Amino acid sequence: MKRHKPNYLFPFLLVALFAIIAVFALKTKQDETGKPTIEATFKQAWTEATPFNHPRRALAAVTYNNHLYVIGGIDASNHYVRTVEYTKINLDGQLNAWQTGTDLNEGRFYLAAAAINGFLYAIGGAKGALGEQNTPVATVEKAKINPDGSLGEWQIEQELTTPRRGLTVNQHNSHLYALGGYNGVFLHSIEHTTVNHDGTLNEWQLSPLQSEVDRYIHSSTISRDTLYLLAGHMKNSNTVSYGDVESSQLTATGALTPWRIENSRIVTPRFIASAFSLGDFIYIAAGHDGARRLGSVEVARIDATGRAGDWQEIAPLITPRSGTATATHNNRVYIVGGISQNRVLNSVESAIQTIDGKLGNLATDIK
Repeated sequence: MKRHKPNYLFPFLLVALFAIIAVFALKTKQDETGKPTIEATFKQAWTEATPFNHPRRALAAVTYNNHLYVIGGIDASNHYVRTVEYTKINLDGQLNAWQTGTDLNEGRFYLAAAAINGFLYAIGGAKGALGEQNTPVATVEKAKINPDGSLGEWQIEQELTTPRRGLTVNQHNSHLYALGGYNGVFLHSIEHTTVNHDGTLNEWQLSPLQSEVDRYIHSSTISRDTLYLLAGHMKNSNTVSYGDVESSQLTATGALTPWRIENSRIVTPRFIASAFSLGDFIYIAAGHDGARRLGSVEVARIDATGRAGDWQEIAPLITPRSGTATATHNNRVYIVGGISQNRVLNSVESAIQTIDGKLGNLATDIK
């Protein structure tokens, strides 16, 4: 009798069929449970980072070369804080213990700061007795940033053309822009300078184009080539804060184009708030609405022409606060210091940009 050779094809096809069924079942399970996404692995919430040592409000903050700096401000006893502190930012965004840098020559609050070309700058603000006798200043100081994040001695640089308390400063390429503030009147003037490779500043120049609104203790930020002015304090018996946004395109020479009021308005008008930008989104956080300190955070998407879309509220801060400072590093933001309902703060809150402009942190309960 003729013996047939074993047929190995059928068992192979059967195994292959079971494999296909198993893959399909796995895929179905993933579809039903939801395939992990960036949004699913992030909590829409802020987390507390390592606090600095000297509580302060009306301070300035900036990041440079993987370090975060806090500069100036005033403490709970209304003493100016000349001590500058800095910390290293780790790869995961966490902060090391804070260290003490060199002291400012001049104590002040409601100042601004910038870091460029290896130098840290403290710009404007106010000094002297608080209240009506408080004196806006045009002073600019700079300190060399060493490779380890430490600072050299502070040196006097080119003064602003106009003393400014409660100004904001933004940098774009090699240009610095000082916007608004108060020097006896609310200001809507803007001035700018160019930073040289050795850290020296050219003479500050007043722009012929003033903002549409005179703003004090306002917010500002740059996204792409557009400069945005947001909110701020107004002198009005009925309303004390603005909710509008205006913008100006920056030219290749650093000059401004005429300011335009954006169609969209922030949800909650505020002053002494912090603005920042990440990618195609601009944000405003914290501040005061005239009745209470705020923990709310808002975001608007920027389109290809630089126009701001509708504002929406996203995850609020842990602690409502005003008089804060803000700094960004990669796609992470740090809100530092300020004053809460009952105390001056040394706390730092941090969040990373997730999707659709939302802010949050890695969820610890996702497996």
